[in-house]
Amino acid sequence: MTSVNVDDGRGPSLRLAATGALVFALLFVIHHVLQGTGPASSSAANVASYNVAHRGALLASEVALGLGLLAFIAFLAPFVVVIWRAGQETVAVAVLVAGTIFLVLGFMSTAAETALVAVADSNEPGAVEALNQLQGRTPVVWSVAALAAAVSVAVLRSGLLWRWLRISGLVLAGVFLLASISNLVGRDVEGGYSLIGVGLFVAWMLALSAGLWRAGSNPTPSRV
Repeated sequence: MTSVNVDDGRGPSLRLAATGALVFALLFVIHHVLQGTGPASSSAANVASYNVAHRGALLASEVALGLGLLAFIAFLAPFVVVIWRAGQETVAVAVLVAGTIFLVLGFMSTAAETALVAVADSNEPGAVEALNQLQGRTPVVWSVAALAAAVSVAVLRSGLLWRWLRISGLVLAGVFLLASISNLVGRDVEGGYSLIGVGLFVAWMLALSAGLWRAGSNPTPSRV
């Protein structure tokens, strides 16, 4: 196992990655708070009514998510560079691919959500239903599972972060994989555990941010 030592100049990259992860996590929380409780059901009428009544908050939530995804780039790029320079090129590429897919699907979900808000008062239930299904079934959760797995393998192989954080990421990936399958085969566009999933993902990103900042400020590799 390769251990990362920040004496070689990687400290600034690790701290930038930590900052990007922190800002993303905070904006992701703001996004979900502004989203509110959501419509009472997934029927086109209820979805349209909810989007009309909460138009401003929903659009603001998508702005927060868009900014959060931009902040995620500030996490992804330096993190990949650090893993690559630690001699884990294959894993670094896996993290880059998973992170890029997460970004693409995140922006796709944002586009679908803003389009849904735009047509909510157009008296076109077919368009509302289609956009609601697209927004709800965009496979972001699959990309989160891949991202958590790739990042966890990266820190396992490099010895970069706390041992418990390395393992917890793999557990999180398994949880999101099961949630992805449930979302794929379920009738509703979102499963009942979506808020729990959001909480777990945010907690993991915050822990990852703290670990990266510690690694970037500590000249000795972490093996705890």
